[in-house]
Amino acid sequence: MPPTAEDSGEQGPPASAPSPLDGLPSVRGVARPSLWLLLVPVLLYGSAPFVANRIEPRILGVPFLLAWVIAATVISPLVIWLAARLDPAYRTGAVEPIPADDPEGGRR
Repeated sequence: MPPTAEDSGEQGPPASAPSPLDGLPSVRGVARPSLWLLLVPVLLYGSAPFVANRIEPRILGVPFLLAWVIAATVISPLVIWLAARLDPAYRTGAVEPIPADDPEGGRR
């Protein structure tokens, strides 16, 4: 029978095993104001019933509400792309860990 860890008197892994996120850039404590740009698509779609809820004027033959939604659909990916490019986490290649990634359960 081959020897096991119990036979040699060795203990299991050390008490604080290294995290899989060790060595990766982090964004803890860094201001990220570019994320406020992500409110633009929310405001565009959310304000549609109040601002654009009418048929006239027609834009290129479509009702104004439909033109508003089409414009919001075209603008939203551009704003999301811009917010990502301006974010320091994206520029540094940092990971954004979630509490489940932390072996200590988010306690530091």
